[in-house]
Amino acid sequence: MPVLAELLARRAGVALEVLQDTANNLERELLEHVSTLNKRIYIPCCNSNSPPGLVEASTVDPWRRSGKYALGWVYFSVILLVITAAMRWYNFWNDKIRTAVHKEAMEEMLKTGSPDTDYELSALSTDKSTRKFFPREGPLPTTSLEAPSAESAGVSSRLLNLGSALCRWVFYHPIPAWRFRKGWRPIVFPSIGTIGVVLAALVFVVLYCFVPQPLYWQSIRFGSPPLAIRAGMIAVAMMPWIVALSMKANFISMITGIGHERLNVLHRWLAYIFLLLSLIHTVPFYITPVWDKGGVRVFKSFFQQGFYVYGTGVAALVPCIFLCVHSLTVLRRRSYEIFVTAHVPVSILLLAMLFWHCHNYLTSWSYLFATLAIWVASYAVRLFYLNWTNPWRMSWLIGEEAAVTLLPENAIKVTIPTQLRWKPGQYVYIRMPGVSVFENHPFTIASLCSDDFPSGYGEDYRDMVIVFRPFGGFTKRVLESALEHGPWHTYRAFLDGPYGGMRRSMDSFDHVVLFAGGSGITALISQLLNLIKRMRDGKAVTKTVQVVWAMKRPETMEWFKEELRICREFAPPDAVTCQFYITSAKRMSRGGALVSAQTPTRPVSMIFHDKVNDIFQNVASNRYSTSSAQRNSALIKDVANGDPEREKELRAENNDRLKPLPQAHLKKVSTRHLTPSPNRRGNSDETSRSRSPDNRVVEDTPHMPPHPTLHEKRRSRALSLDISSAQENQATTLQQIAQMDDPKEFDFGFPSTPTEFQKNLMRFAFMPAAVKSKKTGWSTEWGRPDIPYMLKEMSTEWTGRRTCVFVCGPPGLRVDVSNAVAELQSLVWKRKDCEEIFLHAENYAL
Repeated sequence: MPVLAELLARRAGVALEVLQDTANNLERELLEHVSTLNKRIYIPCCNSNSPPGLVEASTVDPWRRSGKYALGWVYFSVILLVITAAMRWYNFWNDKIRTAVHKEAMEEMLKTGSPDTDYELSALSTDKSTRKFFPREGPLPTTSLEAPSAESAGVSSRLLNLGSALCRWVFYHPIPAWRFRKGWRPIVFPSIGTIGVVLAALVFVVLYCFVPQPLYWQSIRFGSPPLAIRAGMIAVAMMPWIVALSMKANFISMITGIGHERLNVLHRWLAYIFLLLSLIHTVPFYITPVWDKGGVRVFKSFFQQGFYVYGTGVAALVPCIFLCVHSLTVLRRRSYEIFVTAHVPVSILLLAMLFWHCHNYLTSWSYLFATLAIWVASYAVRLFYLNWTNPWRMSWLIGEEAAVTLLPENAIKVTIPTQLRWKPGQYVYIRMPGVSVFENHPFTIASLCSDDFPSGYGEDYRDMVIVFRPFGGFTKRVLESALEHGPWHTYRAFLDGPYGGMRRSMDSFDHVVLFAGGSGITALISQLLNLIKRMRDGKAVTKTVQVVWAMKRPETMEWFKEELRICREFAPPDAVTCQFYITSAKRMSRGGALVSAQTPTRPVSMIFHDKVNDIFQNVASNRYSTSSAQRNSALIKDVANGDPEREKELRAENNDRLKPLPQAHLKKVSTRHLTPSPNRRGNSDETSRSRSPDNRVVEDTPHMPPHPTLHEKRRSRALSLDISSAQENQATTLQQIAQMDDPKEFDFGFPSTPTEFQKNLMRFAFMPAAVKSKKTGWSTEWGRPDIPYMLKEMSTEWTGRRTCVFVCGPPGLRVDVSNAVAELQSLVWKRKDCEEIFLHAENYAL
């Protein structure tokens, strides 16, 4: 009996455990069912007692299938992306094939074009050799030494060329800038292509929201309005694309080849469409309020915890409105630094509020997680674009050393020896803590990254040259700092890039025309140098290069005098022609005051920036000294051969060695720029003290090496400059240079000073190209270039199939060139030997 009782008790316990497990399973399933209900904002249906409005809401356009509207936007975007990528890669491989075929043909021509075969005798008798050189029948044998053409190279279709020309005729026509009032900044519109893409996206989302019916249910009790759901899902699906288009390390740029500065225009317009969809999503909830007809009671039954009537939607809408409003061009230009500082944090807040608002409805969180993944991945990839994130480089965490040089016409040249590599036409973002700690601005690289242009820093370094004019903000502070510290001061530069560049290979075109206006020459000069180098190496299809540079004063050509000399002397014969247009004869006003490099009234901000720059400079000096000592330690021991005195002497020489710096900044300061004031020049009794390259007396400093670095020279005496005397000396020097009869002096082909007749003619008419040098093809004219007439005349000399026109300059120049190239597309329709006339316009004011 006790055994039976124990058995019954055991079975009863098992039965209780089974019942408890069953209850737990039922409770779990109930909770899961409730949790799914918590994620739903539609009313479940249906049975025989369901009202007709509820049946309609559950069958006509059910809420659970509303994710298809988000997929519709994804399909629309992917189609545009695939079309753009296909065009990019088609042109990319076509250009590669043309250049490769041309290079192979050039190499074959050099092999078969040898004169040895012409003089080889077929027999000993002279009559047979005579027949070989002068046959009795047929034409005389000739050997063409001209460069082979690549006309048949690549994949080309006449129908495709005509279609491309038609599209370019439409999209190359720009919208003229509109000036609301004289003296105000003109409004520059995006290109027609950009407007077309934005309008297509706007029409698609608006129709996709309003065409499907119904827009509202009979009552809010039957679910959220369908119009609101459609707009909300499309807006959420836009988030990954909006973020992807805004990043510098841009995945869309990698696929399509379009620089992020151009994609940023689409980023802004898609954000405005996102705001429009957010408002469309919001308005229906106020037309059919949730508190009408018992809607609040129904909704609360499905949201047991945290039900906020419109609270999460307002929390997401407020940062969205702020981002769109403060991104308007007028506000962005007036307070750009505030815009840059606040934009990213508010964007992160918007994404967080969207996570809260969407509450994982349908597939909303999938798009938000995709947005977060693109954001994080882009920032991770961007680390490879920074020059101070590589721990195996000298610039790790301290940036590169940069030297600032003052050029004529108040221009500034910044030289940065760096291990970064770039392509012609690209640009970088520069941050200089010695000028401004938080500002980061883009500048076009004006130098060529090539082994033919090495840097004095070492084999792995290349001199990155930035040239710009100071207007305001950061550029003005660079000028003030350069005047404050003198020519021997160096800065630490943190680089971010390179970005942008031309999508097509310029060396694959038969003819290239380059237009520049003022400082726009910085985007052209590296392209020009690279093109001439490839032409000389036989790697470019290009036959002719024509450069047109319009500037206000001829002194501007001093910026790139050496580069222009290289182009003139090393370009293939009759391949490069340059035309310079002087649009203004106004001279700089003479006036001056004594400017001191170290004044007692320096602003506090400049002192702070100097301290920050000194910190980085000290770290860089110590790091370089340590690296140099470790690198040369073994060599010193080998040379000393066990002699301690000799080893000590060698180590002292190694420590005192002058640090490598750009060669341009080791030259003596020219008198045409800066002249020391008389009170700073050395006297006859100061011969025992050494002099610096800028003619300053340097005190004996036993604690410093005999040859101080440029950074140490900055800490020496103040450099006071008399601007008046410097300008007088500059005028005297220019006059002496103009009177020199030196055949080696580089001449641009124009008189040193315009005549009165030229000045008057410049005001009324365009001066014809009658002064063009027939011998060199280089000329200078006074007046503004007539772009349509020039391009039309140039087109008559184009014998190749493809032409590239590159322009960088003010809006007026870009508009004239764009209109002229658009009209030249008719040549593709009329001439079968003309396949393409391509335009690339650099426009950073989109």
